Amino acid sequence: YEIVASVKSRAQVNLTGAGHSTAVLRAAAYSSPMAAFQDEMAGIGYYQFIEKLEKDFEQRKEETVEELCKLMKKILRPENFMISYTGERESLETVQKLTGAVKAGLGTEPVEKSEEKLTCTKKNEGFKTSGQVQYVAQTGNFKKKGLEYTGALEILKVILSYDYLWMNLRVKGGAYGCMSGFKRNGESYLVSYRDPHLKRTLDVYKGIPDYIRNFQADEREMTKYIIGTISGKDVPRTPQMKGSVSKTAYFCGVTEEMLQKERDQILNASAEDIHALAEIIEAVLAADQICVVGSESKVAEASDVLMEVKPLINC
Repeated sequence: YEIVASVKSRAQVNLTGAGHSTAVLRAAAYSSPMAAFQDEMAGIGYYQFIEKLEKDFEQRKEETVEELCKLMKKILRPENFMISYTGERESLETVQKLTGAVKAGLGTEPVEKSEEKLTCTKKNEGFKTSGQVQYVAQTGNFKKKGLEYTGALEILKVILSYDYLWMNLRVKGGAYGCMSGFKRNGESYLVSYRDPHLKRTLDVYKGIPDYIRNFQADEREMTKYIIGTISGKDVPRTPQMKGSVSKTAYFCGVTEEMLQKERDQILNASAEDIHALAEIIEAVLAADQICVVGSESKVAEASDVLMEVKPLINC
C-alpha cells in the first residue's frame, strides 16, 4: 500500500507539472495503440488505475499480488531478455558472461500466452485542475492520409517555434511556451505550455496551413533555419548517449541510411519544401484529436469543442 500511495503521489506531481506531455500523450492515444499503451503505463490512464487501486486496496490487495506474480512469470523470461551494452570492446566478453548468468536465472515454466489488443477511441477530453493555466494539445497522424515523412518537418518545428507559434501563443497570447513534433510514423502534435487561453489556441493551430503556404524566406533566412535544425541533430554525444540513441534506433527500425536521408532533406530544403508541408499539417488537424489539461473554468467554457470534461485528480 505504501508503494501504491507513493506512486500515486508522484504521478499527481508529474501529470500536472508536465501537463503538455500529459495532454499530448493522451490525445495521441485516441488513435495510436502505442500511445494508448504508453498512456496506460505512464500517463493519465496509469494514474486512473493507481488512483482506483489505492481507493480499493483492501478489497484488491490479494488479487494485485497474484496478478503481479503472473506478470513477472510472463515478462521475466529468457526469450524476452535483451542487453544494450556501450563500452570498451575488451569488456564485452565479461558482460556476456555476467548477463548469461542473469538469463539462466530467469523463469522457464510454461505460461499461457495472451495477446492484449488496445482499442483506441477518440474522446477529446478536458481534464480540470486547480491551476489557472492550460496545456492545449492537438494531435494526428499524417501517414494515415498517405503522406510521407520528410526531414523538412524538422525545419518546420524550428520555424513554428521561433515565428508563428511563438508570436501567436507566446508574444500575443501570453503562454509560457509552445511546441510541435512530427514522428517518422506520422504521429504529430501541437501543444501550448502554461497557456492562459484554450479556444484561442485551437484557432491559432487552424491557421498554420495558411501560414506555411505564405511562408517567405530568402536564402540567408533559410540557411539560418537549416543551421538551427541541424545543430540539434549533429551534436557531440557521450558514450552513454550514443548507446541510448543506438538502442532506440534498433527497436524503432531506424537505419543509418534513413538518418542520412533525413539529414540531406534538411540541408537541401528550400522555401518551396516548407510550402509543401501545409498538406501534412492539414492532415494532422483533420484528425481533430484534442486534449486539454487546465483550469476548471476554461475547460468548462470549452465544453462545446470537447467531448468529455472531467477532473484530472479525483482523490
